[in-house]
Amino acid sequence: MKKFLFLLLALFGLAACSSSPDGFVIKGNIQGQDSGEVALLKYDGTKWDVEDTTKLDDGNFVLKGKTDLPELRVIRLGQKKLVSQFFAENGKINVRAYADSLDKTVVTGPKSNDVFSQFTDEMKRLSSEAKNIQQRYAKARMSGDEDGVKKAQIDIEAMVDNQKVYARNFIREHNKSTVAPFVALWQFGQQASSQDLDTLIAYFDPSIKESIYIKELQKLADQRRGTGIGAVAPDFTMNDPDGQPFTLSSLRGKYVLLDFWASWCGPCRQENPNVVRVYNKYKDKGFTVLGVSLDRDHDAWVKAIKDDHLAWHHVSDLQFWNNKVAKEYGVTSIPHSLLLDKDGKVIAKNLRGQALNDKLKEILGE
Repeated sequence: MKKFLFLLLALFGLAACSSSPDGFVIKGNIQGQDSGEVALLKYDGTKWDVEDTTKLDDGNFVLKGKTDLPELRVIRLGQKKLVSQFFAENGKINVRAYADSLDKTVVTGPKSNDVFSQFTDEMKRLSSEAKNIQQRYAKARMSGDEDGVKKAQIDIEAMVDNQKVYARNFIREHNKSTVAPFVALWQFGQQASSQDLDTLIAYFDPSIKESIYIKELQKLADQRRGTGIGAVAPDFTMNDPDGQPFTLSSLRGKYVLLDFWASWCGPCRQENPNVVRVYNKYKDKGFTVLGVSLDRDHDAWVKAIKDDHLAWHHVSDLQFWNNKVAKEYGVTSIPHSLLLDKDGKVIAKNLRGQALNDKLKEILGE
């Protein structure tokens, strides 16, 4: 699913403690867990790093950290289980978490976390409504109720629009809070154009210009300027499954679908049959595909290529979300694709299913 797959986690007492003026101190308790290790994680712009660790003492813990501006932090139990997520700022922070549910977490102290909670609470409400509509859609489809299906589809589109409108209004209203650029990154970072990202960045007050989230938005904007419609896609060389270097520009003279995917990505694997169909239909008319995999397991990558019958060129550096080409192209979620013309210029993005077929039909004929 996306690089920014960790940031999307945001959807989902405690006696006072002394705090350092140079940082924050978290005093917490995890209900339902008496012992074990807990870790405090922070995002550095490319990955999540451990900021502090400690052992539970009858479910209690103390963690320490520091931040120049309020930033998202995650508390992890053991190596995998997330039990708390919140916006941290220097001072006292109290956390009551539950081993069986992230949603039950209560955090007190940081003012920025109140802003964060305001946003996530509303998004949870909207998501709950969206789930009800999806259930209505599934029920109508199973019963053959075409009118019900159409009505549900319209309602789903309206709900998506409502979420986007709410997010934009929230960003404008809280433009002095670092929660706002986090929301912008989470809600719009995956698909927004460089122009849209520039517009979002312009909302923010100069007092938070050093926020890691604004810097990440700016990085995405700069990357997408180089991969926007009409731009010549940046050339690159990366190894194929046999360890041999393959260069994008070697495909000049053909229309190329630059397809970012991975063997572990469910939506990618679901889309692969569509790509296979258009490849077989147009491969003799000057069309090809170059797959860029965000895999980290060579054997799983090669097996997926074979199982899905992906008979085109493939490359990967097996670095997962740190894939060099994916980072250069600003890819934050997969599947992600760019359609390039014979000169290597980007002419479309993220065409899937019938939309990809229609575009190639327009270009290359039936």
